[in-house]
Amino acid sequence: MWIVIIISSLLKVIEASNTPDGFHQTFRLLNDGNVIPALSFGSWANTSDLPKVIPSVIYAIEVGVRHLDTAHLYGTEHLVGEALSNVFERGVIRREDMFITTKLDVSVPSREMVIPSLQKNLWRLKLDYVDLFLIHTPYNTFDYPNYDILDIWRGMEDAKKLGLTKSIGISNFNSTHVNRILKYGKIRPAVNEIEVNPTRTQLDLVAYTQSQGITVMSYAPFGYLVPRMSNEFVPPTFGDPTLVKIARKYGKDTSQVVLRYLIDRNTIPIPKSQNPLHISMDVDLFDFSLTQEEIYAINEFNKNLPVYGGDEEARLVRQTYNYLLQTMPVLYG
Repeated sequence: MWIVIIISSLLKVIEASNTPDGFHQTFRLLNDGNVIPALSFGSWANTSDLPKVIPSVIYAIEVGVRHLDTAHLYGTEHLVGEALSNVFERGVIRREDMFITTKLDVSVPSREMVIPSLQKNLWRLKLDYVDLFLIHTPYNTFDYPNYDILDIWRGMEDAKKLGLTKSIGISNFNSTHVNRILKYGKIRPAVNEIEVNPTRTQLDLVAYTQSQGITVMSYAPFGYLVPRMSNEFVPPTFGDPTLVKIARKYGKDTSQVVLRYLIDRNTIPIPKSQNPLHISMDVDLFDFSLTQEEIYAINEFNKNLPVYGGDEEARLVRQTYNYLLQTMPVLYG
């Protein structure tokens, strides 16, 4: 049965992209003139799930995903690179038809180290360039003396000028961080990748970021709808009556409603899955749209509760970085 659902989902994606307004449904125009798919696919994985990354990325591309999101800190760039090599060599898709986002190594302390670090990203990904390169965090995670995020941003600008990345952007930046880049940077960030989901709607930050012409990418799009390390229960669930009612109206699953909610807020959600059925459902989002009332109803779930963030997040970042150094020093050292 799931094979039928997968084929049906793929046909719907192809049909949506071929409709007169299909381009505007499935793509966004960045402030630098580059085009970005309106849906991304996340590649972060637990250690036990790393063997599933390559087949899941290959499958995602085969069913219509055209945008992959990864990062040095995820420790999966080399796996994404293997998957991309596979689909390119088999003629599934051309490099120019894929959009690849990755992020700067969080340990980079200065402008001078940005280009060498990006070259390592590209080596792991087996690419000559990426489509979007992001500063992973504005925070001085390793407490470097004289650390300046604006200095790092100038290194990002260098990368774009050299053609190593088509677009540059930021991640986890609040409005204060954004304003500093806008005031002193020479190139405007094209994207701010932040956590956005029904229990962390970030209405003000999303609205402000978009008002500055910066596209928002939404990571952790399901928030606490899916299990988290904290095991904390935070409503809603996928069986919530509000979500179920909307899903029945459009003949969709409630997970699809949540992703469409983020798309209809003009953000780019980044779902992550290694389940073929879920991946196929995640790309089947472009034959319906939510009403403004339905978007407002989902906004009501907001509790300003982050899945990621705070001092604990900084500790986990350092811990993850050290793990990569110890287990994969050749790749991520």
